[in-house]
Amino acid sequence: MELRHLRYFTAVAEHLNYSEASRRIHVAQPAISQTILDLEEELGVRLLLRDRRTVRLTAAGETFRREALEILRRNEEAVRLTKRASLGEVGQLRIGFFASAVAAFLPALVQEYHRRFPDVELTLLELTPTQQLGAFDEGRLDLGFSRPLPAERSREFHEELVYTEYLQLVLPSAHPLTRNLAGDGTIGIKRLSAERFVLLHRQRAPGLYDEVLAFCRRVGNFSPQVVNEPDRTSTVLLLVESGIGVSIVAGCVRHLVRAGGPVVFYPFQPASAPVELRLTWRRGMPSSPTVEAFRELVQSRLEAIRTLMEARR
Repeated sequence: MELRHLRYFTAVAEHLNYSEASRRIHVAQPAISQTILDLEEELGVRLLLRDRRTVRLTAAGETFRREALEILRRNEEAVRLTKRASLGEVGQLRIGFFASAVAAFLPALVQEYHRRFPDVELTLLELTPTQQLGAFDEGRLDLGFSRPLPAERSREFHEELVYTEYLQLVLPSAHPLTRNLAGDGTIGIKRLSAERFVLLHRQRAPGLYDEVLAFCRRVGNFSPQVVNEPDRTSTVLLLVESGIGVSIVAGCVRHLVRAGGPVVFYPFQPASAPVELRLTWRRGMPSSPTVEAFRELVQSRLEAIRTLMEARR
């Protein structure tokens, strides 16, 4: 039994007229008649009662008509969904991120993606760079906004630069150093050698943690006295506000704090090494239209994202 058997039969069942069915589906009447005879022989039941003037459905024919229509409907739906899936219009997409790096632009990206592809099931997972690697390994993630991957893992992934930023100092707003800044509002790292530091725990962002320590040693000629290592950026800011210590963070963190708040941010002069945010996805996986559609959206917004992040340094 083929789908054409169902199409020919349902056309005759709808119009109860072979000539009209032939005209509607553009198939010769003898071909329709023979196909329905073949169908009845295969099923072993009469579907239609016909004479020279009338065509009527048997009880079995009425049952078969309902089922055939449902099969044809489901076939058409399967074709439609398959075509939409090939265009990235349906399916699922799981994106990893950490809030400080994407807070300024991710909401607008997600809104635009939802507008274009309302039937894609989009899942956003707040994960550190280390956690994102684990989620990729477990098959729970399709894309990630992350820091550059460790060298030993980089061959497993594609990485695309989203924007570049630099390290900044975070102080309580009343800290004495805020009264002795350079004329351009920057600060030299050497002036922090006697300070106590609160740093985000290395397990949360190992590359960033290592760059903070390397920057202090490379430019400031000191190793920071780290007195607390919370595992959340919000806690780092809370401890800085409380006077426990100063901190050095990626510049994007300032997007989490309102202007005029209890902590203030200052760029360094000379600047740190660049800190990059990258869009990451696995190599060697079958091409995913939903992934490609989101990547294309990000690429179309890259200039605007970089301009936004540059303006907020």
